[in-house]
Amino acid sequence: MGGIMALAGVGHSGPSIGIPAATRRPQAVVRGEVRPLSACGDIARQWSDLAARALEPNPCLAPGFLLPAAQHLIAFRDAALLLLWQAAPEPEGRRLIGLVPLRQRRRIFGATTLEGFSDRRLLNGTPLIDKDQAAVALSGLLRQQREAGTGRLDLTLSAIDPAGSFAATLARIAVGQGVAVDWLERTGVRPDLAGPSHLSIAQEALAARGKLSLREPRALSARRDAVEILLALEASGAYARSGRATLQDTREAAFLRSMSRHLGRQKLCRVALLMLDEQPIAAALTLGRGACCWLYLAVEDETLAAFAPLSLLLTLMRGAAPARQILLPSGLPLFGAQRDGFGNMRLTSGTPRSPAELAARMGRRIAQSLFRPRPATRGG
Repeated sequence: MGGIMALAGVGHSGPSIGIPAATRRPQAVVRGEVRPLSACGDIARQWSDLAARALEPNPCLAPGFLLPAAQHLIAFRDAALLLLWQAAPEPEGRRLIGLVPLRQRRRIFGATTLEGFSDRRLLNGTPLIDKDQAAVALSGLLRQQREAGTGRLDLTLSAIDPAGSFAATLARIAVGQGVAVDWLERTGVRPDLAGPSHLSIAQEALAARGKLSLREPRALSARRDAVEILLALEASGAYARSGRATLQDTREAAFLRSMSRHLGRQKLCRVALLMLDEQPIAAALTLGRGACCWLYLAVEDETLAAFAPLSLLLTLMRGAAPARQILLPSGLPLFGAQRDGFGNMRLTSGTPRSPAELAARMGRRIAQSLFRPRPATRGG
């Protein structure tokens, strides 16, 4: 998909002297490219560079997460990325300043359409946007989506932090371009963790049985072993009895192993174990680093459930890094003050008036009513 999208530095006249074209970022043209996710392996380096300088860091959109998902999970087979490139027309001179996950819908009675991508595994859906070129990249995003929709724009971005820098910047630019911004609330609840008094009693009771310790392996081989321990713990409990354990789905297990290995190399994935002597009794896998991390999977030994080992593990993790907030899939913090969870951000503009636009809209609605997407299963 072509599309010259936006020009930055509109108010500046005349080129900079003595600066190569590829580095004159403020005046560079922004072009959009929609590429299937499975075909994005060759831009992993530029992709990783963008993730490191993103307006809002998001481990769920890092190449170490999405590329394994495209390889192993059925739900990601129709995923695509809108890539926003800035600068020179030569491939070696361009720079990736934006990356937005989309879903391709191939219609029998119509052209392929693009819509916002969402999946339960994407705990955070915030697109990767260059923090130094945010206005340029987001203007390009709105223009590309408007062109793809024949002058109209209707895009829903899932799992966005309403209080985050991305949402605030996009809303400001959207309003300036006559684009309406609406929020669709996502439901989420905090798990019932054991209270401090109960945890204190449980910790004393467990300590009477053996030595309690928190382990967070740093070496790649030790982290890989910890992932297997987590999977085995999950497969020994209620999830296995209901057929929902990760190990019971070969695709899901392969994705988790690959994703944790790739993100672990970038220190974006951690596995914590609560040990009773040498026996693991709880495990948690988190994504991200810095001020917050995401609780992707957490399990406990059901035979010791009365002692709340998982609550104890999460509390010890919090104590080991008090400045780090642990976030749930809904964006709610596991500890600390209540705050709003994440929401779905919908951008709309334009009202079809011509017969051709009305016919196109009717065709899209008919196609959508005839071909409903199948509900996602555990394996994709």
